[in-house]
Order: sequence, then C-alpha cells, then structure tokens
Amino acid sequence: MDTGATGAAEVTEVAEVGGPADSATGVAVVGVRGRLDLAARAVRAELERLLRERRRVVADVSGAAADHGGAVHLFLDAVENAGGWPEVALVLAAPDATLAALLTGSRVAHYVPVHPDVATAIARVDERPELVRAWWHFDVDARAPRIARAHVRRVCADWDVGVEVCEAAQIVVTELVTNAVEHAGSKSVVEVERVDGAFRIGVRDYDTAELGEVTLPPPQATRGRGLAMVAAVSRAWGVRTHPDGKTIWSEMTG
Repeated sequence: MDTGATGAAEVTEVAEVGGPADSATGVAVVGVRGRLDLAARAVRAELERLLRERRRVVADVSGAAADHGGAVHLFLDAVENAGGWPEVALVLAAPDATLAALLTGSRVAHYVPVHPDVATAIARVDERPELVRAWWHFDVDARAPRIARAHVRRVCADWDVGVEVCEAAQIVVTELVTNAVEHAGSKSVVEVERVDGAFRIGVRDYDTAELGEVTLPPPQATRGRGLAMVAAVSRAWGVRTHPDGKTIWSEMTG
C-alpha cells in the first residue's frame, strides 16, 4: 500500500472527540504522517506532550511509514516518558500492512494497542494493553525496600492484579531490593511487567560477586531467607548475569 509517506514525519490534525460511553473525558485524535525514521525524536516529543496534556490519545498512522522496527519504538517511548498506562493511554489506528508488521515484530503492539480504524481505537482507548510495565531506580538506601513495595502495590491495583499475586510480588520485591541494599551494597533497578497470565519482577543490581547456592537457613536464623522466600512464592525465578552485575527475576501466575 502506498501511503505517500516520503517526508519527515509530523503530528497533525489535533481534535477532541467523545470517548467511550463510560469515560468522563474526551479523546485527542491526531494524525501521524510521513517517515518515522526521519523524525522519530520530534514525533515522540509531540506525542509525549499530548499525552501529558490530554492523557488519552488516538493516533491515526495511516499516513505514516517506517523502514525498520527501531523507528516505531517512539510510540512506546512516548507512553513511558509520559507516565505509562493507566496514567496515559495511546492507541494507534489504521497502519498499513508494512507498518503493522513492524509494530508487531518489534513487540511495540504489545504495549501500544493497534486497531484497524479510528472509530475502533476510540471505543477501546481505555482497555489495558496486552503488556504493561513500569520500573524504578533506587539508591543504596534503607528505605528502598519499603518504597519499592509501595510502588508494586500501586501498580497491582492499577493493573487489576489479584490479591494473592500482589502479596507474593510485594514479598519478592522487598527481599530482592533488601538484598541489593544490605548484601550487594548496590543501587538497583526494579522492573515489573504484566502480560496475560503472568506478573514478572526483575531487580537489577551492580554487584559482580557470584551468587551462592540458595538454601533454606536453619529455623533459628533471623536472616538469609530472602532468595528462599522468593523461590517459595514464585512460579519460576532465576538469575541473569551482566558484565557489571545481575538481574534476579521472578514470575508469578497473574
């Protein structure tokens, strides 16, 4: 399909329309035209601004084109920079076959819903994306585990995560961030993600020491139960090593 998208991309045709019947506010509908590869930063910045101001945006991308999957990440970046779902919602409408394939192949469509036309996108703008994620950075601070637990509790409520999974997730993030602070003496990054059927947590630290074997400490021990507790409440868990540290991840049925 020839979209005529030969110049640098731009965001145009801002309008306000009625949202779904159960929504109190309208939806900003914009047109994205041109080659995303040539103006990704400008398009991302404009979409981010609109998301912060309007919160719910439908982008008609029927006149947009891209040569590679990296270009379409601007849509995901705009959402995450503006606060992420459900703080903001971006839905794409009417991509041609090539752009739709790039959105799917790059996995952007998992985070930013794509619909065949503007009317459908408006009607479904408030639906949770197939995959949602959030992350936070922490210094070496005794308050970090408590703050991380509060963040996880908040996103569980936002993402409609069940009570048992939410409780398990709070245990996991508390133990892993505590390990980063008290044992690794390291800053940490917590990332959480929900996809249908699973809730995932990863805690990345910057400690290069090898992680020892996970064993349950004796009953009288007051410390050392962290990873054993993570293993007990997780459907699966593991460790990914990096040149400058590691990520301990956990997955629970969500």
